[in-house]
Amino acid sequence: MIRFVPFTDADYRTWLIQAIPEFALTNVDDGRWTLEESIQKSKEAHAALLPQGLQTPGHFFVRLQDADSGADVGALWWEESDKAGMREAYVYDIEIDESARRHGFGRAAFHELERVARERGVNQLGLHVFGHNHGARRLYDELGFQPTSITMRKIL
Repeated sequence: MIRFVPFTDADYRTWLIQAIPEFALTNVDDGRWTLEESIQKSKEAHAALLPQGLQTPGHFFVRLQDADSGADVGALWWEESDKAGMREAYVYDIEIDESARRHGFGRAAFHELERVARERGVNQLGLHVFGHNHGARRLYDELGFQPTSITMRKIL
């Protein structure tokens, strides 16, 4: 149902142009950053995680392609590393195009990631989800992800 197509340099540049403001606004919505500081903080976060851009060792970027139609339906970024004796694939970003949502592509992307990760010797997947993203949280629960820590706040 889904095919992973490695990013080209052009894909990466296009993705980054979208990713920086999206991550900035998500952090504003979550109350972590102010609107005024959000773009700069997002740029700094991406630069710290990806000092060599697309060529940063251990990081993988793929376009998500509908295997039936060949249409691009989104993108996925993950990093593979060793954590506490386990080989982990940590998902930093998954984006399903607005027009492709609610068609099972997100679920299919995670199933394909599990297959690819197992082939690469990975034995656990990790990710972060913002508390206000109820749809993603529901999907991750259905896929078998378990919370490892929960940060909470109460605004007074």
